[in-house]
Amino acid sequence: MAKYAFLFIDDGVEYQTNPTPEQQKVYADIFKWFETNGSKIADGGAELQPTRTATTVRKSGDKVSVLDGPFIEAKESVGGLTIFELPNKDAAIALAKTWPGHAVEVRPVLDM
Repeated sequence: MAKYAFLFIDDGVEYQTNPTPEQQKVYADIFKWFETNGSKIADGGAELQPTRTATTVRKSGDKVSVLDGPFIEAKESVGGLTIFELPNKDAAIALAKTWPGHAVEVRPVLDM
């Protein structure tokens, strides 16, 4: 078994304030997906606050900059993450294909 980080990609839609019926269905499908696949979770995860709450700390040589918000300009960002324990990459991709949300990036976790 190997560990895979699932980085859930946020489409920039605010689901917390006045969600449409379609957004409510996606969120309900996401909760059901986690219930169905909970036994495969190796390490819990978390939904992240919106990117507007982010702070970026960037180093360049000896200089350290602290910036409010995300550094990159993008419509998508990581909205949450979970670590799954799965047999192999093919199993991780198969599971990711069932994700009801916008998108998911799958990365193997470095085994130290």
